[in-house]
Amino acid sequence: MPEPIALAAGHVWGFLSALRAAGVTTALPKQADLLRVIGASPPRDLTALYWYARITLLHDVDELAAFDRIFDAWFRQGGLQDAVPPPAGESDVPSPQGPGEDDPAPQEVLPGDGTEASSLSTYGRRDFGPADERRRSVMRALEAAWPAVLPQAPSRRRRSARSGDRLDMRHIWRRAHRHDGEIIELRRRARPPRPRRLLILVDVSGSLRQHTPDLLRLAHTALRAAPARTEVFTFGTRLTQITSALSHPNTGRALRAVSGQVTDADGGTAIGAALHEFLSVPRFVALARGALVIVLSDGLERGDHTPMVRATARLSRLGHRLVWWSPLACSPTYSPATRAMAAQLPSLDHLGGVRDLSTGLAEVRRLPAVLSGPRRAAARRWSTPRPTGTHS
Repeated sequence: MPEPIALAAGHVWGFLSALRAAGVTTALPKQADLLRVIGASPPRDLTALYWYARITLLHDVDELAAFDRIFDAWFRQGGLQDAVPPPAGESDVPSPQGPGEDDPAPQEVLPGDGTEASSLSTYGRRDFGPADERRRSVMRALEAAWPAVLPQAPSRRRRSARSGDRLDMRHIWRRAHRHDGEIIELRRRARPPRPRRLLILVDVSGSLRQHTPDLLRLAHTALRAAPARTEVFTFGTRLTQITSALSHPNTGRALRAVSGQVTDADGGTAIGAALHEFLSVPRFVALARGALVIVLSDGLERGDHTPMVRATARLSRLGHRLVWWSPLACSPTYSPATRAMAAQLPSLDHLGGVRDLSTGLAEVRRLPAVLSGPRRAAARRWSTPRPTGTHS
């Protein structure tokens, strides 16, 4: 390696080491993304380098002051005088191929905006932590709310009933035999209603790191409320069925079991590949057929978003309703303007905002109104301006 390049690489690594030493969270996939972007498209000035690093590395806005101080010490040596903040909004991080001439300028990191989405896979375990009393209180409310909002459908097996579309001849003849052959009562057979299957798909990628524990707790309340009719999967860079692991009645033990089974938490984002894997397994497809399908994800896909859009469209056709809950939609300024979300919006019956248990409870209670409304109504509710740039 030529000496100037080696010195520059060492300087960047020193900057990353200083961030870690100061307690600023910098996951290894994010560091790799930053180095790939710098290598593919070197920043034209320190301002561009600052926004490359800030958008790619920064996870929590509470760490912004420490990040700015360390960047200043390593690169500027005296203030961020030429760093002009761009307008805030929804954006993906710079592509690993580097920003092109049509790409939008880097935008400010907001809490939970998902801009730290990565394309790299990880392998490891994550401790999702215990729930405090406030969370446990909301979880009890969720367990009570789920049974009342789940849609129902006629069961396949008929049962004896006072009214129905068929006569229950076995019951009629049995009663007539007891009365010397006289038919004194007509009974019918009907299909009693039963809850539809509930399918929950939880995004555990790095862009949802701060929301993942509560999203899994939300899925756990649904599984406890309807254990025989609920299936739960996670996806990041791979698909994992966690119904069995999450079925323990104790939330802490259930999440510890999930932690041992889900190995791609806090890693990259491959929504399209994960959904395609789900739809390629016939027994998984059977779980989605006629079910209420709920996807918990920010929808920030890296790379080509076409597989994600196609998979979402098929899920919509298979299921009774397809509901998408995104932490980004909790913001009053949110608009699904990225290419992936704008393209798949016509397949969604509802796009709502869920970032924690409280917002999840609000969306669960809103389900009856969603389920009684027209199909694929999300596109009529959300205005979708034409997406700009090349990011998905």
